Amino acid sequence: MSRPALLLSALVLTVTATACSHSVLVHRPKDPAIDKALTRMWTAEIQRVAQDGDWLLVRSYASVGDAIVVLTSGEEVSHAAIYDGKTGTVIEAITPAVREIPLEELVGRNRYVIVVRPRGTAAEKRASVMRARSTIGTGFDLRGMLGVADRKDRFYCSELVYWAGGVADKDDKAHFIITPVSLIDHGEVVYFSGRRDDAQLQRVASGWAAKHAEVRVVSSSRYE
Repeated sequence: MSRPALLLSALVLTVTATACSHSVLVHRPKDPAIDKALTRMWTAEIQRVAQDGDWLLVRSYASVGDAIVVLTSGEEVSHAAIYDGKTGTVIEAITPAVREIPLEELVGRNRYVIVVRPRGTAAEKRASVMRARSTIGTGFDLRGMLGVADRKDRFYCSELVYWAGGVADKDDKAHFIITPVSLIDHGEVVYFSGRRDDAQLQRVASGWAAKHAEVRVVSSSRYE
């Protein structure tokens, strides 16, 4: 069986049978406080680093993420979204439809986050955000993700980023499936969060959370 066919079969089984189940390969920190601290710290870091129109590539804790990273080469990336620097939100194609969510929500459900800066001017990147936003509510392209058919009225995650970012207009290569990790080839990595299960990073996040909690207490006391 060819690699594309193997990917197709595996994803069909995973998406249809276990789409709501958790990853069997990676696991969240056992301490909810540490987990939350990492999410808050990474969100703050990304807000400082990311620019309008940047791409967010992530490794999820879902079983479908396991299938994607096992059957694709390179960095373990299972999902992609576009960042709106003006609103601090992300636009993503996910079942059942394209939607816009807070940055922290995306960060919170993933093992790590990579920020990729696509090529182009600020105006072009802003236009890519608006193109992505115009698809909100559009249905998820499951058949396209599986390479069965290319529907112009639906999108899967990396397909939305690829199209909205204008890469489809410049890329002369034929693609069976636009994988999330392949988007790295069309930009520059400007941020990597580190892995949520890294013990040293967990200690850093714990210290970061304590420091910022203290700052909030001091700030609020000025108005008492």
